Amino acid sequence: MNFKKVNHISLAVSDFDKGVGVFKKLFSLEPEIHFFEERRLKIAIFYLQNLMFEIISPMEGEEKVKKFLEKRGDGIHHIAFEVENVEGIVKDLQEKGFKIVEGPREGIKSKSVIFLDPKDTGRVLIELVEKKEKV
Repeated sequence: MNFKKVNHISLAVSDFDKGVGVFKKLFSLEPEIHFFEERRLKIAIFYLQNLMFEIISPMEGEEKVKKFLEKRGDGIHHIAFEVENVEGIVKDLQEKGFKIVEGPREGIKSKSVIFLDPKDTGRVLIELVEKKEKV
């Protein structure tokens, strides 16, 4: 398994505009805003030097992030690591005892993603990301 680097850190917030405003001020940057209709999420992406920092907030009808916010409040939702081939490592991860809770599926900025069960990773939701090839 070839972990390349941390791809992004994702912060879940209940008030999208307020959360984005805090980090616009902190980073002195304008984010890239996405409405990921398929997942029912509002996403703001800040491009830092070697890392994406993303803010996610549920839209009406989204349940997973909404439940996270109800249970834990605003905070770090997941950490994403870049890997060579997501689908190619699924079997290896499962053989090592890791449960895949979501994916493989296409991500907003990636070719393929999976999420590992936080019960297997020290209560941290881990996303593995295979980047799209540059065109």
